[in-house]
Amino acid sequence: MATPKTKHDWADDEDVEETSTELPAPQTISNKDGTKTIITFRYNDQGKKVKMTRRIRYTTHTEKVNPRVADRKTWSKFGLSAKDPAGPAPDTTSVGENIIFRPSTNWRKDEKEAGEDPGAQALKDKLKDKQVKCRICNGEHFTARCPYKDTMAPVGADGADVAAGLPDDPAPAAAAGGAGAKKGSYVPPALRAGAAGGSAAGDRMGGGSKFGERDDLATLRVTNVSEMAEEQELRDMFERFGRVTRVFLAKDRETGLAKGFAFISFADRGDAVKAAAKMDGFGFKHLILRVEFAKKAA
Repeated sequence: MATPKTKHDWADDEDVEETSTELPAPQTISNKDGTKTIITFRYNDQGKKVKMTRRIRYTTHTEKVNPRVADRKTWSKFGLSAKDPAGPAPDTTSVGENIIFRPSTNWRKDEKEAGEDPGAQALKDKLKDKQVKCRICNGEHFTARCPYKDTMAPVGADGADVAAGLPDDPAPAAAAGGAGAKKGSYVPPALRAGAAGGSAAGDRMGGGSKFGERDDLATLRVTNVSEMAEEQELRDMFERFGRVTRVFLAKDRETGLAKGFAFISFADRGDAVKAAAKMDGFGFKHLILRVEFAKKAA
């Protein structure tokens, strides 16, 4: 009896069409010159099948390493890294540049010559504990950045000592300065001998006052300040006598504690005179404050 013919299903045609669109498997061909030709297929942006042929040459690079280093690379990992794959892990290892150390053949001689240089050693010892120090207020900043460079004279032989204050009787000192002026130098009319108004030589606009050298000088220097003091505390104390324009409290850069002196600038000289008279000898944080006018820069 003849076998009945199987009816063709239309779904089989769809399967055949789909399988025909599959890309062929990649091919690798070894050439006689040691290269390999790799053939692959892909679809481009237009949906067309594209054949790619690449020829690759494999080069073996042999590197000689230290046997101990090569042996350490074969060690199995342990601890929390026991399950990590081979090679350096980014969370536990940082890979840097391999620096080859080549010691000098005459390094002992160079070291000996450097040690025998007295000038280099003296300079090193001199700069070992060197710190920046202001020549005006002795603060730990450059003199050009001192907030009182236009108000005070620098400390030293060429300037006045800002910690010394003013003398009780400024008239004799001013008279001596006027008499000792070198020949040909300019002398203000108020300091010349026989000036009108009956004022003696050396009298200043301060009227012989203990505080102040000029009416426009309204900056006070406060010394013997506690190391626990703060700028706001000083501002609150001195603002009782008038408007304070600036408060500078010198502090140690490392510890942050006060260094024992501060500067208070007033908007009005009269308020500064009143504050100096009242606050000189005032007790603050178990210390007696010393308040005096800062020396005007020459």
